[in-house]
Amino acid sequence: MITSGRIFLGTLAIALVAPAYGWGPSADVRSAPAVDIDLSAPAVDAGPGHRHGRWLQRRLDTARPGEVIDVPAGVHDGPFVVDVPVHLRGHGTAVLQGDGRTHVVAVRAPGVVVEGFHVRGSGLQLSADHAAIHVTGERAIIRDNRISESLHGVYVRGVDGVRVEGNTITGRTRTFEPVDPGAGSAGPGGSELCEVDLGQDRRGNGLHFWHSSGHTIERNVVRDARDGVYFSFVDDSVVRDNDIARVRYGLHYMYSDDNRFEGNVFRESAAGAALMYSTGIVLRDNVFAANRSHRAYGLLMHTVEHTDVLSNRIEGNTMGIFLENGYGNRFLDNRIAANHIGLHITDGSAENVFSGNTFTGNLHQVETDGPNRANHWALDGRGNHWQDARLLDLDGDGIGDLPHRELDLFGRLRRPFPAVGLLSGSPAERLLRFVHARLALPGISGVVDPAPLVKAARP
Repeated sequence: MITSGRIFLGTLAIALVAPAYGWGPSADVRSAPAVDIDLSAPAVDAGPGHRHGRWLQRRLDTARPGEVIDVPAGVHDGPFVVDVPVHLRGHGTAVLQGDGRTHVVAVRAPGVVVEGFHVRGSGLQLSADHAAIHVTGERAIIRDNRISESLHGVYVRGVDGVRVEGNTITGRTRTFEPVDPGAGSAGPGGSELCEVDLGQDRRGNGLHFWHSSGHTIERNVVRDARDGVYFSFVDDSVVRDNDIARVRYGLHYMYSDDNRFEGNVFRESAAGAALMYSTGIVLRDNVFAANRSHRAYGLLMHTVEHTDVLSNRIEGNTMGIFLENGYGNRFLDNRIAANHIGLHITDGSAENVFSGNTFTGNLHQVETDGPNRANHWALDGRGNHWQDARLLDLDGDGIGDLPHRELDLFGRLRRPFPAVGLLSGSPAERLLRFVHARLALPGISGVVDPAPLVKAARP
């Protein structure tokens, strides 16, 4: 019975498929055409959501230098390695999906362009520098991508002349971990995963550059990373028109010289920018705003020399500018407003110039830790504007006829005794300011502006 049933089913199957190949009643089965099926080839019309990353990697491996590879909409499973200088261009909702163990895209060849993708799913090992797009090829262009669910966004390591433009990078804030890492798989919940917060110290940076030069970084948006832009041993680069918020440091910058930062917004972080051990920087027309916490800064500069801070808005921070051991820097035409402390300058800072700045709406305009005699509060006969300064201007030239003394009454007491801040604006404190503005009181720190401006230098 079993044998007869199998024969019957086999005969029925041949009868059903025979017409498709033109087999007649007397046809020789051995003459039927062969069907060549390439299981590794992509579908002709993949369509959104079709996963064919292996095809894309083979296409990259066989591409000619300079070739444009158009990638259709859909999810393309990686990781991918680009060893040939090609232009990789995504269309529609083209997604490059990592495997969670390494970089999603590793750019190794020079002159590679990666644009128009949603890149997601890198590994999370800080020691391995995992990134959505990891660049070790010179002159790469990373443009108009959306990056998420990764450790670092774009990581540039040891190569020059990279352009990173118009990308939107959202750091990974959640991950999955075992409910009980010590439990065996047989125990209750031993194989279960729980979604937990990924602390800021375990996240990567939005844009990370190391040991390189000559980059252009512009029009990028970074949110919820560890640091927005990270420079270490990076020189001669331009960072322009980027929007960075909800990170630790909007700009984290060390041992890097002769770079320009223009038109960027650094906000809602522990520090808008933290610059350390560097020289020859230009900061122009940036916004450092709403960086608030117990020790948050708009602009922190530690051991920075010969740097120009020009026409920036430093507003609504816990501390507007923190300058420690700075030498030969120029602060010109900045608006320093509505901060808890406008400017903190240590007595170890020297030959810094302040001119044309507007100090207004700060709870404490200036905080010092000594006599502060080694810095200059005017340039070419033009000082700064100080809110509530009582100035005489008999000749109408817009410059006060007498120096302005900005008192720091509670400077040395503010850290060990934070409650003294409650005395700010009190009648006694106002009286001391009034007297000090006319007669230098001994033993009280502050700054002396020899040519104070009657009106604010800029709105």
